[in-house]
Amino acid sequence: MSRSAQLQSVQPSHGQSRPVSYIAPSSYITPSRFGAGLLRQLGRFSQQGLTLGIPQIDGLEGFARGALHDIVGERATVSGFLAALLGRDRRQAQILWVTSGAGLHAPALAQLGLDHRRLTVVTTPRAGDRCWAAEEALGEKLGYGAVVAEIDHADLAITQRLQAAAEKRGATGFLVRQDRGESAAAMRWSVQTASSDGFRPCWCLTQESLLGSAADRSWLVEWDYLTGSFRLVG
Repeated sequence: MSRSAQLQSVQPSHGQSRPVSYIAPSSYITPSRFGAGLLRQLGRFSQQGLTLGIPQIDGLEGFARGALHDIVGERATVSGFLAALLGRDRRQAQILWVTSGAGLHAPALAQLGLDHRRLTVVTTPRAGDRCWAAEEALGEKLGYGAVVAEIDHADLAITQRLQAAAEKRGATGFLVRQDRGESAAAMRWSVQTASSDGFRPCWCLTQESLLGSAADRSWLVEWDYLTGSFRLVG
């Protein structure tokens, strides 16, 4: 059975229908099955944040639940880091990933610890539709514990709506962006590829200052495939 279908329910409640391409790597979900009645059973939420297992970073509570987090960086690089981070979620909560293209590959994500059975991907070329889908998944009882939204350029109003939606249910939102505009996110991180030994992916992770926050701080972290964990480099 095909894993791609037109999902009419992923659209604003007003105006004209704007269907998107819906891809469910774990299972095929028809439009009639997609809805709160099914998805509210998929996740329960707590306020404990996602962690890297590195005390120097985890102590900052940089990936708290019930909040939006700006992630600045090239999409492929950020996708790898987020796959590793989300894969560490002990709750095994369901994840919605909203993207404009087909750049996500389940086998590659699985190598970084993210089980494809937890992942639902929505693809649509329109940034407005991606914003809407992310806001709905964060704020409504659809069962998603985390939402990743790839929106290259987001204004303050978009971040305010996504932050409010995340707070509403205690879900975790990640806004993958290319700009560094004004934001209502709880925290902003820069994720860049760093030199490695060729066997383990390595990232330069920087906590960037937002209004009222501390100055920028950076760490080199790598992913160990054998142990399924992050490690601080240097």
